[in-house]
Amino acid sequence: MSTNLDMPTNNDYNFNSMDLIRFMFKHKWPIIIVTLIAAIASVIVSYMITPKFKSSVILYPKTQVAVSHALTTAELIDPDDHIMNFGDEEATEQLIQTLYSEDIRLTIIEKFNLFEHYDINAQGEYPMTALHEEFSENIRFKKTEYQAVQIEVMDTDPQMAADIANEIASLLDKTLNRMQNEVAVEILKVVENEYQTLTKEIDQLEKDLKSLGNKTTDPKYISLSEQLLNENKRLSNLKSKLVEARVNANQDLPRKFTVAKAYPAEKKAYPIRWLICVVSTFSAFVFAILMMLFIERYKDLLKLKS
Repeated sequence: MSTNLDMPTNNDYNFNSMDLIRFMFKHKWPIIIVTLIAAIASVIVSYMITPKFKSSVILYPKTQVAVSHALTTAELIDPDDHIMNFGDEEATEQLIQTLYSEDIRLTIIEKFNLFEHYDINAQGEYPMTALHEEFSENIRFKKTEYQAVQIEVMDTDPQMAADIANEIASLLDKTLNRMQNEVAVEILKVVENEYQTLTKEIDQLEKDLKSLGNKTTDPKYISLSEQLLNENKRLSNLKSKLVEARVNANQDLPRKFTVAKAYPAEKKAYPIRWLICVVSTFSAFVFAILMMLFIERYKDLLKLKS
């Protein structure tokens, strides 16, 4: 007995909307049961997830200039590089990179005892790796559309989230100033050495002149006098540089404008339970339909073989 495969049969799965509705109605109970189980499970799971609260700090970078320049410049209105100006996009990126510095990370870990807070066994396997993963998951830095920097902290404790965010913002100034002061201190040492060396040379010139008496017409006297005059000019310029170097090495200035400080959140930010339930239930519904289509197709193939 032959079977005409060209004739329309139940094996043709060119569903239109009505066919799909009929199919779903035919297999309504399996689909309903799977969807219902998924809905109940998603509700239970969503309530088992520990809620987290979000706090954030928003800040803008200041133009990064030498402290001595900021304190000694006579221009106070709109100079391009004044400390009171907002930083550009590059300054924002530099601020974000500084936030990722190991100094800030380790200071936060130690101050807030994050090993204990995140329930990580410090004596276990790869504790620092686990801690850094938890840190990166809960603490994030990003640039806003208006070139500001946002420090975002998620935590199970709303007060802890706010405290960590504010502390990171505070550490930002200290870290930037420390990084720049390290260079400024080295510059100060060089300038001080040059100043001391030049002072000794001038003292020696004065002694040599004094030893010649008042022989103002003596060529050697004239030469030493001119040399002394030039060296005193150098000393005057070097003294100005020394003052600037000392200011840069010993003074700190804020490196950011804080737009909004963090505060303890009143409502949780994670998880969004209704979204988890909706997505899970809809996914289960689609899965149930596809599963019944597969079963139906499998049964038809078995019939053809028989």
